[in-house]
Amino acid sequence: MGAISVADYGGGTMTLSTIDNFLTSSAAAFGTPHPCELVECDACPYCGDTCEDESSCTSCQKKVNAMHTPCCRGPQANWLVGALSSFCPRPAFREGERPRTYTMCQLRRHNHANSAWILVGDEIFDATPYIRSHPGGMTTILRKSGGAADCTEDLRFHSKRAQKEWRKFKVGTVCQCPHNCHK
Repeated sequence: MGAISVADYGGGTMTLSTIDNFLTSSAAAFGTPHPCELVECDACPYCGDTCEDESSCTSCQKKVNAMHTPCCRGPQANWLVGALSSFCPRPAFREGERPRTYTMCQLRRHNHANSAWILVGDEIFDATPYIRSHPGGMTTILRKSGGAADCTEDLRFHSKRAQKEWRKFKVGTVCQCPHNCHK
């Protein structure tokens, strides 16, 4: 099978094979995946959810930057910004602090041994510190982490002392995703 000519390049012909070889070698040289191997972002586009590869996903980076960008208020703000200030969302959290509300889209990502968040009613708790030492085993926590189940009954099952310990690890509360992706 002959090479398919794509373009005349400097007196020679560049083929699809030449382009693929270039992309493959460039990707290897820069430590990035071949463009055809890029994984699609699985983050919810309607809330603050970010994908696993937040550091290289431009869509998720834009979301994170938007959450950290303060509103334009004060003397440098123009009249239009002032008129529209009621539509300008305030940052949900201070710099270096976690947001206090999470959507189910965000909660679902915390379902593994390195980050196990559990849902009790509308409150979210980080069970990660106890996952390896839990008397019922790691699986009992992981099975319900990431919002897979409401753990209200599980909280009531524990002693008053254990319940008090749970409260120390409250992460925040769950709120509805604007797109109603998860209920």
